[in-house]
Amino acid sequence: MTLRNFIYAVLLLCPTITLGQVKTDTAYIADYPQRVMLSGFLSQSSVQLGKDEKDYIPNNPLRAGVGISIKNTVINFSYSFGIAPLEQDGKGKTKSSDLQIHHYGRYFVLDLFYQKYKGFYNDAEGDETTLYPDMYVRNLGAEFAYIFKGDKFSAKAAFQQNEIQLKSVGSFILGGGAYFFKVNPGGVLWETENSLKNVQFGINGGYAYSWVIDERWMATGILTVGVNVGNDPHLLSDGKIEAYPTAFGRGGLIYHKNDWALAATFLVNNKLMYTEDDGELSFTGINFQLSFVKHIDF
Repeated sequence: MTLRNFIYAVLLLCPTITLGQVKTDTAYIADYPQRVMLSGFLSQSSVQLGKDEKDYIPNNPLRAGVGISIKNTVINFSYSFGIAPLEQDGKGKTKSSDLQIHHYGRYFVLDLFYQKYKGFYNDAEGDETTLYPDMYVRNLGAEFAYIFKGDKFSAKAAFQQNEIQLKSVGSFILGGGAYFFKVNPGGVLWETENSLKNVQFGINGGYAYSWVIDERWMATGILTVGVNVGNDPHLLSDGKIEAYPTAFGRGGLIYHKNDWALAATFLVNNKLMYTEDDGELSFTGINFQLSFVKHIDF
């Protein structure tokens, strides 16, 4: 799938998810009265490969960004740029493209990923850093989740700060995902230079909980676990199917007032693959964001 087709899929799916936003229990969820939301954020998106008890990490800088959202319109825009001086010295260079779209509806959550990273390092041998400039990973994936108590539990309050959670509440979640991975071993992950290709899809389930600590503070956590099935596309055509455990967690700590909010949120997405030497290769996507949101009226 090309990046262009991936973006087309986003445009087609997002209106479908919006249809789920039809019911709200006002004893649990409140709207901000302002029509416009301005945001500024610092974020760190990265991926991590793990094999044989060693972790391989890209040298990826922080990013800064701004955004605007207008209630009851299709305008929802954000822009971010890398802060290159914050790259770590002595950790090599990483070339990356990381497009993530996280859509939080009333009953549905949709996550889309297009991630390409080349250039990793490893600090396993004491303080000595080993560089792997040719190690490469690409991930094209999607996750979909249904929130059973979406009329009471607000994912928007936790991860977009465009609603307010009034009471503590939890909800079971059921969903699924589909992924395509391509990994170049960089001369170290397994003996040959053959790239690993892996297609997998499956189902997952879990629980979400928002704890309203007091009038201003809230903490939220969502965790799902499941099983994916798949394999190398050529092996799948021969009927050879593998099963892979999966885990996906996200959380946030939010402070809000009547017209602004400050939030620290994170996302951890863990998937597993099997390599040609019968080993396990873990892929972990990590995202951390510190956001300031201001609600205004013109």
